[in-house]
Amino acid sequence: MTIRLAIDIGGTFTDLVLEEDGTRHTAKVLTTPDHPADGLMQGVDHILEQSGIEAGSVELIVHGTTLATNALIERTGARTALITSEGHRDTLEMAFESRFDQYDIQADHRPPLIGRELRLPVSERMNYRGEPLYPLDEASVSAVIPTLQNAQIDSVAVGLLHAYANPAHEQRVAAILSEAMPGLSISLSSDVCPEIREYERQSTTVANAYVKPMIASYLADLETRLAARGLRCPFLLMTSGGSLVTIETASQFPIRLVESGPAGGAILAAHMARQLGEDRLISFDMGGTTAKICLIDDGAPLLNREFEVDRAHRFMKGSGTPLKIPVIEMVEIGAGGGSIASVDRLDRIRIGPRSAGSSPGPACYARGGTEATVTDANLTLGRLDPAGFAGGTMTLDAAASDTALAVHIGDRLALNPMDAARGMIEIVDENMASAARVHAAERGLDLEGRTMIAFGGGAPLHAARLAAKLGIDRIIVPADAGVGSAVGFLLAPAAYEVVRSRYVRLADLDSKSLTSLLGEMEAEATSIAGLAAPDADLTVIRHGYARYVGQGHEIKIELPDGPFDDRSGDAIRARFEAAYKAAFGLLVPGMEIEILTWSLIASADTTAGAKSSPRDVPPQGNSRSNHRAGAPDDRSGPSERQLFDPGSPDPLTASVTDRHRIIGRLPGTVIIEEPQTTTIVPAGWSAEVNKTGDLVLTRDGSSAVVAASAGVAEGIRYQVLWDRLISVVEEQALAIMRTAFSTSVRESGDLSAGVFDPNGRMLAQAVTGTPGHVNAMAASVGHFLKKYPAADMQPGDVYVTNDPWLGTGHLFDFTVVTPVFLDDSMVGLFASTVHVVDIGGIGFSPDSGQIFEEGLCVPIMPLFSRGQANEQLFEIVRANVREPEQVVGDLYSLASSNDVGARRLRVLMREAGLGDLDALGDYIISTSRRTMQAAIGRLPSGVFENSMTVDGYDRPITLQARMEIHPDRITVDYAGTSGTSAFGINVPLTYTCAYTAFGLHCLIGGGVPNNAGSLAAIEVTAPSGSILNAPRPCAVNVRHVIGQMLPDVVLGCLAKALPGQVPAEGSSSLWNPMLSGGHGVVGPASYGDATPFAVTIFHAGGTGARPGKPGLSATAFPSGVRATSVEVTESIAPVIYRRKMYRDGSGGAGRWRGGDGQIIEIEHSEGAPFAVFALFDRIEHPARGRDGGLAGIGGCAYLSDGSRLKGKGKQVVPAGLSLILELPGGGGLGTGEEQ
Repeated sequence: MTIRLAIDIGGTFTDLVLEEDGTRHTAKVLTTPDHPADGLMQGVDHILEQSGIEAGSVELIVHGTTLATNALIERTGARTALITSEGHRDTLEMAFESRFDQYDIQADHRPPLIGRELRLPVSERMNYRGEPLYPLDEASVSAVIPTLQNAQIDSVAVGLLHAYANPAHEQRVAAILSEAMPGLSISLSSDVCPEIREYERQSTTVANAYVKPMIASYLADLETRLAARGLRCPFLLMTSGGSLVTIETASQFPIRLVESGPAGGAILAAHMARQLGEDRLISFDMGGTTAKICLIDDGAPLLNREFEVDRAHRFMKGSGTPLKIPVIEMVEIGAGGGSIASVDRLDRIRIGPRSAGSSPGPACYARGGTEATVTDANLTLGRLDPAGFAGGTMTLDAAASDTALAVHIGDRLALNPMDAARGMIEIVDENMASAARVHAAERGLDLEGRTMIAFGGGAPLHAARLAAKLGIDRIIVPADAGVGSAVGFLLAPAAYEVVRSRYVRLADLDSKSLTSLLGEMEAEATSIAGLAAPDADLTVIRHGYARYVGQGHEIKIELPDGPFDDRSGDAIRARFEAAYKAAFGLLVPGMEIEILTWSLIASADTTAGAKSSPRDVPPQGNSRSNHRAGAPDDRSGPSERQLFDPGSPDPLTASVTDRHRIIGRLPGTVIIEEPQTTTIVPAGWSAEVNKTGDLVLTRDGSSAVVAASAGVAEGIRYQVLWDRLISVVEEQALAIMRTAFSTSVRESGDLSAGVFDPNGRMLAQAVTGTPGHVNAMAASVGHFLKKYPAADMQPGDVYVTNDPWLGTGHLFDFTVVTPVFLDDSMVGLFASTVHVVDIGGIGFSPDSGQIFEEGLCVPIMPLFSRGQANEQLFEIVRANVREPEQVVGDLYSLASSNDVGARRLRVLMREAGLGDLDALGDYIISTSRRTMQAAIGRLPSGVFENSMTVDGYDRPITLQARMEIHPDRITVDYAGTSGTSAFGINVPLTYTCAYTAFGLHCLIGGGVPNNAGSLAAIEVTAPSGSILNAPRPCAVNVRHVIGQMLPDVVLGCLAKALPGQVPAEGSSSLWNPMLSGGHGVVGPASYGDATPFAVTIFHAGGTGARPGKPGLSATAFPSGVRATSVEVTESIAPVIYRRKMYRDGSGGAGRWRGGDGQIIEIEHSEGAPFAVFALFDRIEHPARGRDGGLAGIGGCAYLSDGSRLKGKGKQVVPAGLSLILELPGGGGLGTGEEQ
């Protein structure tokens, strides 16, 4: 006999499953949030009493909990400090130096888990090879101990730079602290997350340290209480990666316990896939607040090592804390039964992220909720029985649902409650479908033809329509779905993953060294996994994270078994190329492959001791009924009700049956009810119960597919397609970042992506990217069509230019345009832009006098013709740039990303029955223009002027703006602005228009997507010959230095129209110099044998204070790029960041203080001289305050010997000296006591 107990503590309920030789007993008790073990023990008592099983007979306990996740979200963890490398105490707070929502100036990340006063530096330094640059100063470690003691610190995270390459310094810090403070909880980044990228490694380690004392105490207490109850069997914990670990391992690495509940559901789905012989599966879990989707191939869920927790905006990527832990990969969206619907300013229905929860709940609960939720829509459509909800324990108020739908949706859109409900369900289903498509596409996987497993109370209601949208013909609603995660716990393997960072070029693979590394990793993994399964055979799986040399994002590939030898390199290359081609379409010819990270998982099957699988026999116990329709005691009789479906314009008559009374095959339309959920079986589908008690829905292959939105209003149908179009271009942008070679693109997101109709009108842009690229690219596509009319384009054609006046403003930006064909007709174009690392010429410097000095200019011309590469062009590029592999690689990246977008667009159009984008494009553009015009119409009409002076190159530059607000548009004229410069800071008009429109859009166009319609409401002019409308051949190399100032200029105009509602000026222009070294680069100075290099770094000063809020410190605005990682930069260039920390007090004073800048100090790691191509502003003319606030402190650039540098132009840092940059602060806002 094998008896095992699984316990899943959730936010509302604690679920328990007791398995006894295939018989399954289940229980659900309320979670006790203040003392979770109390509720758990109540559940244990209940299930043991219910089953009649003695506590001593239980042979294994498996437990999953949300405690770690809740502690991070609710900030209830330990008093924690961080020990970090001297000069880098602010890494945890600076994060990526970017905003997660470009157009929302009020958006904030949540504060870091550890405040600055407890981020404590120690003197030491490693390089990326793990070689000590400076020894650990043990006195500096001892010096922080009094601070830890006085602050009553319970837990310490140690996160030193490059500790992944050599943990010696971290280990010594731990030893010193442990000796001085016995019992102190310590987490080392070299143990928790031994991977490159300092911010992500620190954030993961800090999170681990923050929850470690609480989880260790909880587990120890729970183990004691279970033993006292007679449960003295092995006790394992479920991890986010879907594996089981011992209490000891869980206590050491509790951060691996986050998301353990959803992992359990994915494990159950994977187990069902194997049992039912399903090779390709998608799991769909929809509850009260969220929906989660997971892909499962060959019986195993997809795994990843990146995850976000504690998001400021729950479902907005980038708004949370990144964790680098093994995690089952799934996408989560705000689409649950309690998700609240609203109508945005474009008259589009939005679902979530707010949720009514269980209190007050949906309007139909009659508990005080008044807003329309997904549950209300399902009730109005007849999908739910108002008298039989939750097993008959609740009666739903249908009239309250109708009222909520009318008030919050219908009245706004001139829809009756029924059509409002149809629209809501269509939108929520499409939201889930879009999320699933993007999730699959990011991994080069298809959804069509998979089987879906639907969990949770909401999933069976929506599964059939979601499946139809995704091309899925088979759905399984499992038995005991309400406790699916706990059931999955019993099926999880005991496993442990070890990860190491070691750089290897495939061409130089050292078989002996690599075999040794993997051997060490296997010894560690098997020793820990063996603790959880001491008598089981262990299975080892090895992976490498590979990429082309110069890229920044890797692809996970399985490594060949056994010792490495001379053939291993070819085997790894073949696996990488297969995975890369599946994901991105185009391989990059002649490019070397490198691997940075190696992982090894040792696992054991914990179900091996069970005499029979619980899915091999019909389930028994309290969760199953054996009643069937027609049995002598069946008094239910036949039942019917009307069902209103978004896929049908007319109401349907649906038969209603109880799940446990199904005999044989039931054709749709059918409503199948059970206590925990309701399953909708539409027309064209049928349902039956299989031998293991699962409900199986199958779509009739001969039936016609009903148009997804046949029953919804036309406006809602267009909204669905519009949302899908935006998700397509976001997928296009992600493909660029994953395949790009230049650090400015792959690390900082200096890119743009968009889709256009055949007339060159931009229909959608990706949020990922930077506004200057996006808005300038919107005009650029018209130039391509002028030279190559749509009628002349052919399938397989791809076009390119970097002409500053036809592209996005300077030679470093390549724009690539790809026509999309559907059934031999050209239906649209995809365009994308990136900033490449080099374009020849003078380099990324303002010292040029004309465009001809700035590098290679490629006119609009073919990059590919009918699928064949323009090899002559690629050869010209290779011969004229300093980094040919990276630049050519980026051109392939652009072409690949456009191809990704084109493939997804064709799928969208076929599914929607679209032959062209004309009507959809007209709807998008007219709706956006109308909404933007309405927003402008609410502004006070009139003329408002502003002038701003910036440093310029050799003389100050005046930027003069005259803004006139008309009833339906805004015009901005830059007459009075300074004339062109003799240096490379001039701005082509397209770039001027781009940042002007962006600045205004941030304040008056919030929520309006960027496209040709919204851009048309803002008209921008500048005199020809001014610095903002520089004609050819003016030098424009660093046009962003002036261009990124323009939002401050036009917001200064707007502040006069809207006093008190506009932020102060900020540092605005990025400080992103190119650093370079090599013979001839550093002038007459000797470079010796030092490593030549060229690298562009991206960093930001402070933003201006905002209405009601301080400015953001060291954060980019208006640019949308992210900062370059210190560790990544040091790994690709011979430089060392001595310091990178906040510049305290540099933000201007006011009621709301401006954001602080930062101080950066960089030296050559080999002691050689190097050149800095300075392009710094806000030095002589700092950011001004507003409404009485004071100016921020200006920036400064100088050498470590005190010598001051110019703000613009190439200058050499002599050997032995370092470059010091003090970035400017933002202006303050308002007068009075500082808030």
